[in-house]
Amino acid sequence: MKHIGITFFTVLSVACLSAVIGCVSRTFTIACDMSPLLAMYQDGSVVDSVLVQQMLPDGEYETLGRAEVTGSIVRYSGRIAKPAIGKLKIFLTVPGGSGISESNLILEPGNISADEKFNFHGSYTNDSVDEAMDCLTRCVGDPAATKALFDDFKDRQGELATVVFFAKALPQLSLERWADLRDSMDDVVRNHPYLKDLSENVDKALALIRARDTMSAGARYKDFQGVWEGKEYRLSDFIGKDRYVLVDFWASWCRPCRQEIPNIIRTYDKFKDKGLETIGVAISDKPENTAKAVKELGIKYTVFNVSDNSATSAYGIQTIPYIILIGPDGSILATDIRGEEIEETVKVYMPK
Repeated sequence: MKHIGITFFTVLSVACLSAVIGCVSRTFTIACDMSPLLAMYQDGSVVDSVLVQQMLPDGEYETLGRAEVTGSIVRYSGRIAKPAIGKLKIFLTVPGGSGISESNLILEPGNISADEKFNFHGSYTNDSVDEAMDCLTRCVGDPAATKALFDDFKDRQGELATVVFFAKALPQLSLERWADLRDSMDDVVRNHPYLKDLSENVDKALALIRARDTMSAGARYKDFQGVWEGKEYRLSDFIGKDRYVLVDFWASWCRPCRQEIPNIIRTYDKFKDKGLETIGVAISDKPENTAKAVKELGIKYTVFNVSDNSATSAYGIQTIPYIILIGPDGSILATDIRGEEIEETVKVYMPK
């Protein structure tokens, strides 16, 4: 009996210890206030539901569960086998419609909370990333110190934390510096699925910046083509013949673009008889929406749609409206002109 009692006690003790270790190592809670998020929308916006998701090795997300939502407060308790990248997928009702917002964090043991900027705290890796971000703000202007920070962080914290640190660091660094740091990392970090889309977007943005640098004043224009009401147009159709060409890259859905149209129309009306040609190049726009906007805005000059990224890639356009002036010889005279500057720039080159 004594032997049996000791054996039973030993087994029970091991079982209890395993349960305690399991609870400590696998249980996590999330509690955060969504008020700062709701403040970004109109009054009357509410959080409908929140899914807690975990990233899988292939980069896809699986849903772990649905959080409890009370007003703007979100709470969730779950278990995790090992630290992983997670996501709060937040479904909102806003005046006139609905929306989805996503916030990423690291799922791991601890009582995780979020501040007003949705930086997550309360667990080891989340806190480590936030501490590293604080250090980054102090050395962001020193490339060598920035590199040392990332190298040291990776040695101490490993792949997962470094990947999240990279993602959070992007707004603090120039695109070139971020890409340099990424390229200095090993393949495991550099090719992590969490960074894949972000990294591709950085490379695309850098390509556009470099293209824009080559298309500054003094450079020769690059040709592209589009379609309007079944007819094909090329930019080169308008170049030459003693004409100056004002080119407006725009879209019907772009409010700032629509706000510039009166400035362009006024400039066109004033200088069309003195050799100014004006064209509107609609980008990422449905032809029927472009046609509707042309009528609504009273556009009198030539407009055509470009369905691919040939125009934006050629001129390094990241945001619209983007308005340029091209001379009769095909050289670019001015770029990214807006407001009253449009008429003033054209006026410099028009015959007196």
